[in-house]
Amino acid sequence: MGILEISGLRKEFGGVVALAGVDLAIDEGEILGVVGPNGSGKTTLFNVVTGVHKPTRGSVRWRGRDITSWPAHAISRSGIGYTFQQAMAFPGLSVIENLRIAGEHRGGGGDRPFPWPTPEALLAFVGLEALADEAAGVMPFGNLRLLGLALALATRPALLLLDEPAAGLNDKETTALVRLVEQLPAHGISVCVIDHDMNLIQMLCRRLVVLDFGSKIADGPTSAVLNDPKVLDVYLGGEL
Repeated sequence: MGILEISGLRKEFGGVVALAGVDLAIDEGEILGVVGPNGSGKTTLFNVVTGVHKPTRGSVRWRGRDITSWPAHAISRSGIGYTFQQAMAFPGLSVIENLRIAGEHRGGGGDRPFPWPTPEALLAFVGLEALADEAAGVMPFGNLRLLGLALALATRPALLLLDEPAAGLNDKETTALVRLVEQLPAHGISVCVIDHDMNLIQMLCRRLVVLDFGSKIADGPTSAVLNDPKVLDVYLGGEL
C-alpha cells in the first residue's frame, strides 16, 4: 500500500479531458518521476491531489484516508507539500520572513522529528543562509528556486510534490538541486517530481510514470520506461 493512492482519477474542464482515469501510487521513501508531453495532464494531476481542483471522478487517499473532497489548506496541513512551476514568494519580504510565514502553516509531516526546526536551519540546508535578510524580489532566479523548495519544506511535509523544479536552471544549479532533493527520503519525506529535464529525472527517480493525453501509458523502473516503445513513440522528436 502506498503512502498516496490515486484511483480512477478523471478531470474534465468543460469538454476537455485533462485526466482520463489515472491510477497511481507513491510509496513511502520514494522519489517518483512523472513525465509526459505538454498538455498530458501532469500539473492537473498535482492540482487535483493538492485540492486546487476537484476531480470529476475518482479518489485520492493519503495514508489510508480519503482526501478527495478536502480543501487545499487541509490537504497541506495533513502533510502534502507542493512547489509550483513559477518561483513564488512574497517579493517585498526578506527570505527569512517568507520562511517564517510558511512555517506558520505547517502540518503533520510524520512521526519523525523534523530535521530543520527553524527557518535558519532550512536556509542552511538549501544554501541560502547568507541571504536571510535579502528581499525575495531581488534574488536571482536560481536562488528563488531554492527558496521555493525551502518554503515547501517549512510546511513540514511527509510528501513533497515538485512541479518542474529545474525549469530555468543551468546544469550546475540543476545538479545542486538534485543533491538536495535526493536527501529528503532519509528525512522521512517522499517526493514526486514533474520535469522535462530527463537528466534530472534519471538522476533522481528509480521509478517513472508517463502520461499522455491524460492517461497513464507507462509505470515502472526508469530505465525500462525510457526504453518502452510506447514512450519513445510519444516523445519522438521531443524531449527524449
